[in-house]
Amino acid sequence: MKQLILAAALACVPLGALAEDMATLTIRGTGQIDVAPDMATIQLGVLSQAETAGQALAENSADLEAVLAVLAITGIDGRDIQTSQFSVQPVWSDDSGQSERTPGITGFTVTNEVSVRVRDLGKLGEVLDAVTQDGANLIRGLSFGLADPDPVADEARLAAMADARARADLLANAAGVEITGIRSITEGGDERPFPAAGRLEMAMQQAVPIAEGEVTVSATVTVVYEIDG
Repeated sequence: MKQLILAAALACVPLGALAEDMATLTIRGTGQIDVAPDMATIQLGVLSQAETAGQALAENSADLEAVLAVLAITGIDGRDIQTSQFSVQPVWSDDSGQSERTPGITGFTVTNEVSVRVRDLGKLGEVLDAVTQDGANLIRGLSFGLADPDPVADEARLAAMADARARADLLANAAGVEITGIRSITEGGDERPFPAAGRLEMAMQQAVPIAEGEVTVSATVTVVYEIDG
């Protein structure tokens, strides 16, 4: 009779309620894939100074046009060049406390910078050498990356899920319980490629020596496992 009453009581409880009452184990998994980069991005530009803003702008424009021309000669496509910063700033006199005169404008500086993607890393040293010889006097940064990171990102996601499951199995076995299912999976934020430290190899380009190394694509997942035991 007691068994019949228990069976009837369970029949009245929604399945979802039973699932909510199950014990869970929450695990964060990480995956990391190191690959050789296939593109580079350079932040470069021209800084010019003259007595008037118009003169500084004219000189700057001429030098930047020369830089853009040499980029085209080295094979950089126009779609891979984008203006990233442009400014015209006054240059103020500095009396260093020698007089009470109000500082005045003695000239102007013009800065024009572009972001350049180099899709053929074999030409990277040649590009750097060419632009510095033809007018570029600012190089603010050089970074490596992947033209299409999605396939590598998927590998990192699979590695993150495998890592989460391995950790869950370890803890479940230690606790004497059994994993019976998955309640939820949450993926972490966007993990863009970044240089992998400690694994650089010097790649001698035609002109400037460049260390390409590797880039790392990583992924994180948070998995809530259902356990029983």
